[in-house]
Amino acid sequence: MISIIKKLFLLIIFFTSGITAQNGTVKTYHMSGKVESRIAFVDDILEGTSYWYYENGNIRTEKNYSNGKLNGLTKNFYPTGLLKDEIRYSDGMLHGVSRRFYENGALAEVKNYEFGELKSVKNIEFDKDYIAPLSAYEEGKRKKNVENDDFICSAQICPEPIGGIEEIESNIIYPKLARQYKLEGSVLITTTINKRGISENIKVLQGLGLGCSEAAIEAVKNTKFIPGENNGEIVETEVTFKLNFRIKEAEDKPTIIASEKSELTSESKIDSSKQKDFIICDVDECPEPIGGITELIKKINYPPHAKRNNISGEVILNVKVDDIGFVISTEVKQGLGYGCDEAAKSAVIKTEFMPAKQNGKNVESNIEITVPFILDDKK
Repeated sequence: MISIIKKLFLLIIFFTSGITAQNGTVKTYHMSGKVESRIAFVDDILEGTSYWYYENGNIRTEKNYSNGKLNGLTKNFYPTGLLKDEIRYSDGMLHGVSRRFYENGALAEVKNYEFGELKSVKNIEFDKDYIAPLSAYEEGKRKKNVENDDFICSAQICPEPIGGIEEIESNIIYPKLARQYKLEGSVLITTTINKRGISENIKVLQGLGLGCSEAAIEAVKNTKFIPGENNGEIVETEVTFKLNFRIKEAEDKPTIIASEKSELTSESKIDSSKQKDFIICDVDECPEPIGGITELIKKINYPPHAKRNNISGEVILNVKVDDIGFVISTEVKQGLGYGCDEAAKSAVIKTEFMPAKQNGKNVESNIEITVPFILDDKK
């Protein structure tokens, strides 16, 4: 019975979380577990290049979007990797020359459109003797690093950080607040690597908060790349990749020799106190977010109105957590306004907790929880 109730709550949470804006790449999967599609969003709007794949890993469809509308080339491929058709769009309308191909790779049809209006059609008779060159199979057979979700690009040969992705991560300066709150996770970055191997137009598709997005951008700026290639030529290439933020154990728990212990600063004591008082309760064991405070902080959707007005601080909530671990009520004890109070409540509601314990048994509990709002670019 508890299992059924828990599943029901999870469904409610899932649909609630769908209200927040989607940023980054959404993936779907074939029944076999292989990637079926990678669809790119910015603020719930289709943006950039999205891909659909056959189960063999070859590209089935490639579409380019701008502000939710098809823009540029849309390509469909046969399972073999050969091009099936390429269709040109401008602001969501068919515009320019579109081509269709037979399964053997030979040209079958050419159409010309002007802003949605068909101007001409030319059909080409099937040539059974046509043999497509090996190079014709390459584009559809590009697997876009399906087996490696950390690096995606639009070139035949992706740019590579000199020293690998680990080189970028080694350039990350971990933000003090993120370390203080033990925030870990990934930042999704998109950038253009020019022909000299320098990153330009760096953007965060999915941030982590508490200064991590800014730290990721700086790390990419300080990394040199081997540029991408198409048909043996060096080209400017757009790439998307994840940067992982992990607090090393040595950093998290520094060794303090005896002579230093008496010299601990008041600042370090305050930091320790903040960790301890993040959740306050009146039972033997307080409820804890599954995955720790990191999981809750990841769910904070910083209100744009608060960002514009440089609002940061803490929202303190009174929260009731049931004996299964689900939040059943929230009330603001100390707010910030500008949408932060509602964002804090939303983040807590979406978080699943380990239930409180009293005398060794799971119990319903009332807790006070502090939700931090710290602007990434706050100096």
